[in-house]
Amino acid sequence: MSYKLLSFIGPTKYIEAYYAYNNKKSKQAYQFIQEALLEFFCRDWEEHDQVVIFLTEESKRKNWLSKNECEDANFEKGLKERLEETKKRLKLNIGIRDVEIPEGRNEEELWEIFERINNNISEEDILIFDITHSFRSLPMLTLVALNYVKFLKNVDIHQIVYGAMEALGSPNEIRKMPLQKRVIPLFNLTPFASLFDWTVAIERFLQTGNAEMISKLGTEKLKPLLSETKGEVGGGIRELINSLNSFSQNVSTCRAPDFKSNIERIISSLPSAEKELEKLKPFGPLFRKINDTFSNMKIDDEISCGLKVASWCLEKGLIQQGFTILRETIVNYVVMKVLGSNKLKKPEKIGDTDYREIAEVMLNSRYDKIPEDILNLWREIIDYRNDINHSGWREKNYHKPVHFENKLKKFINQFESILQREYHESKTN
Repeated sequence: MSYKLLSFIGPTKYIEAYYAYNNKKSKQAYQFIQEALLEFFCRDWEEHDQVVIFLTEESKRKNWLSKNECEDANFEKGLKERLEETKKRLKLNIGIRDVEIPEGRNEEELWEIFERINNNISEEDILIFDITHSFRSLPMLTLVALNYVKFLKNVDIHQIVYGAMEALGSPNEIRKMPLQKRVIPLFNLTPFASLFDWTVAIERFLQTGNAEMISKLGTEKLKPLLSETKGEVGGGIRELINSLNSFSQNVSTCRAPDFKSNIERIISSLPSAEKELEKLKPFGPLFRKINDTFSNMKIDDEISCGLKVASWCLEKGLIQQGFTILRETIVNYVVMKVLGSNKLKKPEKIGDTDYREIAEVMLNSRYDKIPEDILNLWREIIDYRNDINHSGWREKNYHKPVHFENKLKKFINQFESILQREYHESKTN
């Protein structure tokens, strides 16, 4: 694992200026932004850490080399020599090298640039990417490359920075300024990369029910975005993330007794999280997708909760969990509606009434106090649930994979219709 500063340089004759980052001004003025980046970001780096400068053949002649190395150079001292001087002044023991890239005039050259970037990033590198002088399509190409290596090589995108010279005015206006007033701000663009991660994480959760990526990103990844709010936000978002992760884990392992409290926690944490996200405007619509999903989950009791979660499993492709949860929800129905008890868990003490066991016996023996359509639904669910839980190792009643999703949908709809009918009957009686 190494730190790497990756930066681009063009052929332009850059203007000497000071730089500022996090309200701190560089100790001295620099001809090249890369010198300031060493001062701001590389002070604690070690021997195995590196600075990599991507440049074209023209950029190398104009700005990397010094006049004594190339007559065509823009400056008496080029960037290579200046970086060595800055490195020596800051007492850094890091590697500095240049990597030549093509101009990017066609698709083939763009792919070549992509490969050069990729080849200069190693497994688990911690990256600082400077895109100040990345030209034409390079900023987009850089973002694609970063997301590619983040997945492929498990790298950490520590910072993406941009030196906003245009914030001071046009080049001619800046040249006329006194040197002390030429202070170019460094913008931290890392939150935009984080926004991409959060988009993927929330989409993954809403499509698959898996909140692992949301949990891994967590509040830690929100810190660069939250720092500007001076502690005003964070608690509500953190509570929402933890609640989503608990719900995801409980559904994937069928921890049904916790579903109701999980959903209630998610719904209760949404307003405060949404209020905090007003200060992080791009994130608001992403989390609103979660709000739209859970605000429609009307949970009255363990029966309606089980049905909602079974439907969630169907939508997310969690078919085995859906069958298991729906089966146990029918047991809850008998315990609550037929036996008139709220003791849904199996008792810990021997001799205490086991209402679940009684309910299952009643269902299997087709007890006449249980509605006929519930008994028929139970029998069908058991067949499919046993087949999937025994991994298809049954000689009889083997079902093809494509049948399970359709059947689960049918069973959920049937159970929902039964409950709706009973509700309307109770209102008319």
